[in-house]
Amino acid sequence: MTELALRMDGLTKSDDDSQARARSAEATVFLSYADLSDALGLELTQGYGSDRIRARVLTTLGFEVTATTTVSAASGNRVTFKDFKVAGRVALPEAGEKLLGQVFAEPIAPRNIPDGLRLRSVTTTEQGLTAHFSGQVGHLPPRRRPGHLVERVGRREIRCRGPEEP
Repeated sequence: MTELALRMDGLTKSDDDSQARARSAEATVFLSYADLSDALGLELTQGYGSDRIRARVLTTLGFEVTATTTVSAASGNRVTFKDFKVAGRVALPEAGEKLLGQVFAEPIAPRNIPDGLRLRSVTTTEQGLTAHFSGQVGHLPPRRRPGHLVERVGRREIRCRGPEEP
């Protein structure tokens, strides 16, 4: 997760200040293409349409092949990749297409989303993916520092970036 914006209504806290609860909440999670690219090992950009991303791959002969896939919200607060397609001036070998398919086979489940929020939609932007959550918040996650693990994609990790919080 590159960025989390959280809006809460009806916020209350426990007597010992250890928990906060909200009657309702909406969250927007931004996953940058830079962070997704680092995690997946592919250069990702926005595809055509509000639900597609594009990966560019160079073949061993130096030709560029483009793979596109749709992104969508799935149960379990996961972002899934579907409708995988490969295009280019040259055909990608079957083994390469299979490998790319495996990269997109694993859904992404953003971590540190407050309990009670459910993923409603995912859209693409020029800079990355925006995931929209809503629901009731039972407690808030602790603050995260740069370098803290916030997402695991297969065997790869996405870590928090940005200035340290006090």
